[in-house]
Amino acid sequence: MAVMVNSSDQNETTSKEASQLCALLKEMKDGLDLVRSKVQALTLKVKEDQFPTTHGLSYLDAKNFLLLSYCQCVVYYLLRKAKGLSIEGHPVVRSLVEIRLFLEKIRTIDKKQDYQIQKYIRGSVNTEEKEDANKEQADTTNKSNDLLRYRPHPDMITPKSTYHEVGDKYVPPKFAPTAMDGEKVSKSEKLAQRRDKQILRQANQSTVMRDILNDMEGKPEEVREVVGAESREAIQYREKMNKRARQEEEIFTRVPLTKAEKKQGKHLKKSRNGLVGLSEDFYGDVSSLPLNEDGDEGPSSFSNSDKGGKKQFKRKRRH
Repeated sequence: MAVMVNSSDQNETTSKEASQLCALLKEMKDGLDLVRSKVQALTLKVKEDQFPTTHGLSYLDAKNFLLLSYCQCVVYYLLRKAKGLSIEGHPVVRSLVEIRLFLEKIRTIDKKQDYQIQKYIRGSVNTEEKEDANKEQADTTNKSNDLLRYRPHPDMITPKSTYHEVGDKYVPPKFAPTAMDGEKVSKSEKLAQRRDKQILRQANQSTVMRDILNDMEGKPEEVREVVGAESREAIQYREKMNKRARQEEEIFTRVPLTKAEKKQGKHLKKSRNGLVGLSEDFYGDVSSLPLNEDGDEGPSSFSNSDKGGKKQFKRKRRH
């Protein structure tokens, strides 16, 4: 009984999928017929040298090759499905995913290149119209034997400079910077991203956060020459020197230190028994942590207690 129920359900699903497959195949056939007619017309123009294909945009050539490869992979995929063959682990699936990813990634480039492509098309159309007009004008002048056909064309002369007087100052053209982001970011999202970067930077510079992360990751304890908390100035100087060392390794060149940097290094290397970091603001290290459930970042005391409170007045002494 269970076998009969399973077979009936399978027949129903097969009939539903068969109707959907027929509709999709019909739509695909109509699309292929339309594409075939357009491709045949373009191929005929190319063979007759009516449609030049040289000196074009290599970006469009690469995009056309991607689209052609995608269509070939889709046709092969449908062929295997129609024959009932398995596609699990087949390279055609990986090729389809890769090509689809490439086509989605170049959408921003398409938006940026749309203006340039339209500009080139308009320029070529205008050039052809001018050439046709010049040919017609040349034919009419040849017929009438007009001596003015050898006249110069001042409109075709390009000026060497945009300014005429000698004393004018040359100002280079200003090009506005363009971003490759496909979607626009709102002001609130920009502020949130800036705040996240600031919190991450503060956490990286914080000794407390660094100790917490090292403890959570199970890293070995670092043995320093100075016992106690380091000052923020020393931490920033050490990070600066580490970044400088990485850059020197990349360019294979040793950059000498300036007098101010040498003086700062000697000043920070002096033994201070680790008491400098204790005098700095502790609230700045843990301000990014969600300490309270109400969403408050932290108390307003520690080092800023006298800034947000009442004003302090000094008593005047009478002499």
